[in-house]
Amino acid sequence: MTVLKCQVSGRTLSLIQKIASSGEGTVWITSYKGFLAKLYHQRDPARFEKLRVMIAHPPQDPMQGSNHISLAWPKDILANPQGQPQGFLMPEIGKSVKLSTIYNPRLRSRKAPRFNWYYLHTAALNIASTMESIHREDYVVGDVKPQNILVNNQALISIIDTDSFQVRDPHNRQIYRCLVGSEGFTPPELLGKDIASVDQTEIHDRFRLGVIIFLLLFGDQPFKGKWIGRGESPQPTALIEQGFWPYAPQSLIRPGPNTIPLSILHSQLQSCFHQCFTQGHTQPHLRPSAEQWMIALKKAIANLKTCQVESNHYFSRSYGHCYWCDRKSRVGIDIFSPNPIIPTPTAHPPSTKHPRPKPNQPVHANSVLAAAYAQRMQQLQRMQLPPSGMARSILQMPLVQRPHWPILSNSVLGLILCVFSFLGLGLLLAPELNPQNFSNWSKSLDRAMDQWLISKLGFSSHQGANAQTYPSESSTSTSALSNPKNVSQGHWDTITTLAISPNSAILVSGSRDFTLKIWDLKTGRLLHTLSEHFEPIVSCHITDGGKALISSSNSGKVLQWDLSTATLQRSFVNYAAMRPEGGIRAMVVDPKSRMMASSAWGGSILLYNLKTDKVTRISSALMASEQAMAITADAKTLVTSNSDGQIQQWNTQTGQLQRRLSNIQGWQSFELTSAIALSSQTKTLITGSWDGMIGLWDLPMGRLIKTFPAHAKMIAALAVSVDGKLLISGGEDQRIKIWNLSNGKLLRTLSGHQNTITALAVSPNNQWLVSGSSDRSIKVWNLKTGKLIRTLFSR
Repeated sequence: MTVLKCQVSGRTLSLIQKIASSGEGTVWITSYKGFLAKLYHQRDPARFEKLRVMIAHPPQDPMQGSNHISLAWPKDILANPQGQPQGFLMPEIGKSVKLSTIYNPRLRSRKAPRFNWYYLHTAALNIASTMESIHREDYVVGDVKPQNILVNNQALISIIDTDSFQVRDPHNRQIYRCLVGSEGFTPPELLGKDIASVDQTEIHDRFRLGVIIFLLLFGDQPFKGKWIGRGESPQPTALIEQGFWPYAPQSLIRPGPNTIPLSILHSQLQSCFHQCFTQGHTQPHLRPSAEQWMIALKKAIANLKTCQVESNHYFSRSYGHCYWCDRKSRVGIDIFSPNPIIPTPTAHPPSTKHPRPKPNQPVHANSVLAAAYAQRMQQLQRMQLPPSGMARSILQMPLVQRPHWPILSNSVLGLILCVFSFLGLGLLLAPELNPQNFSNWSKSLDRAMDQWLISKLGFSSHQGANAQTYPSESSTSTSALSNPKNVSQGHWDTITTLAISPNSAILVSGSRDFTLKIWDLKTGRLLHTLSEHFEPIVSCHITDGGKALISSSNSGKVLQWDLSTATLQRSFVNYAAMRPEGGIRAMVVDPKSRMMASSAWGGSILLYNLKTDKVTRISSALMASEQAMAITADAKTLVTSNSDGQIQQWNTQTGQLQRRLSNIQGWQSFELTSAIALSSQTKTLITGSWDGMIGLWDLPMGRLIKTFPAHAKMIAALAVSVDGKLLISGGEDQRIKIWNLSNGKLLRTLSGHQNTITALAVSPNNQWLVSGSSDRSIKVWNLKTGKLIRTLFSR
């Protein structure tokens, strides 16, 4: 048994068992409990000098308080009885797996099926935290790769192979370089260079950290996608060198059909990835530091929400709905849930006829029926005909409840489901549809099926335990607005936009349910439903003195309607014009219908002169993931926020940038501007941010006047009264607040919505405030008193 001595502590220990071997050396279990020994094959004196510096100046372990080891840091130099250094002593990492086991969906489903998106975010945060601790002490990791990062079942991480780090002696500033690098993790500025001869910096590690975090959250390399250039797709190293990743504006690779979209992330993480791979490609110093990644990841984790359908699904509240359920419906694969376990049928002895359950007695399906159900669901998945939400509701009902339906054979029921499945497929392939909206089409199919089942079978998928009922509004209001006769004709999904006619008589609402609805604001009666967009509505604007309506939807389609007859008049922009950049994020029209502006998810801005049909495109190097927009009353200036945290003013005639305004939290803030509004006189600009702050600006001077905390969470909507005296804000905290615009004083708070306030509108007569929410409801308030007049619900 080999006995070695620790040169620093003087302790002696024995090598018990060799557990690993590589070209560099071997790793042993030692007699010193909780510690391992690494012995080198080649014992270079410089290597041990490097180890002495590391032992004398260890970084602080960010997880020390959690009784966890984040760094397998050298603790002592091990020497043989002759005093010759042989290797070093390091702490043993507890039970954990390699990072690739966690980010790879196939491995994760087998070895850690409950390791969900929340855990992946948390693991990414812990990696960033550990990297920040390393960089704080002037170390550079250098050879970042998944094999050197371990993770346990609590998402706590450990970095091993720390003796490969680049080390700088704090006394004489001598650098002991990292001698190796890994393909796919080497920043573009180091490609083609001899890593062993380069003095690296923390900025190089920033690129590697971005790749690791991308791997965790997306399960694949960032520089991978569908090649749209000429010839064969280049090797990954060449793509990195060119800065081609799927979300760069000028990239020659695009996301594949099953690629997880960047848009499902919290906007601050989206911004970090763009700073790392888009801006950072030519300006490496703009890559987010480990600390900046920590800030963004903490906010993203706080923004995660549990899916109501699948408890192991988490999604960003800012995205609005569960992407993983949508993806499962589209591709038939759930990467965050294990395969259903089929119960083994249990044989029961024959019995006499069972008594019929009493009405109040709970009904339980037997194991044979449960097994048949699970087998049927697996068959559907293997057929790659994922059931729509309606079909899923039918199949997931306890089978013993089906006798309450009209008598239908399994063949007839199967035929019904197949017909609607093929109908959904046909709609998906319609030329004007964006394939990314398949899940929303599925919801629309569900509603059509629901109507059919009600008429034919007397059954609705929304009846039963999961049905939602809404209280009727009190009729005690003294308002001149009458109570609606029917409040069951509302939207089925998040309200995205609201507009009120100049005479305050008509309300138009748009939703993610693909429809626009025209209401009589005074009576609450639904007048018309417009459904020609076939995808989520982004915005709507009443123009031409109340005669016309301009609306836009996700893919970039912009339509004009005759408001009085609810008929389509023209299409301004072919949706394909915006589609290469991911579709429209926001759209605005000036009050006199002279200029229309829309922003694309890909970063550019499209200016459309409604009088001359002239189109001006403003390119951007940034992904406008949470871009808000407002246009001045004279239609000469457009104000936008971008994913870099800045506010910009544009000349709408020339498309030239006039001025950049700092975000209210500073130029490099991660608290992005989420909402923008302008006063009626266009003198005051109001901005709302992700952290709930409101900023008041002197727009002509470009000067910040005042900031104040408004909401506990993100501000999602802003509106200003016609007389310019009141500011109304709505946020993720489900509150609407009315402020004195001149001094920022809070006048009243309105409560009643059950989810994020997503849209606000003030009537031109200054009497009514209308709000829309992710809870699918529209509420009409008395602006002066704050009294709720009515609520328009979904069915």
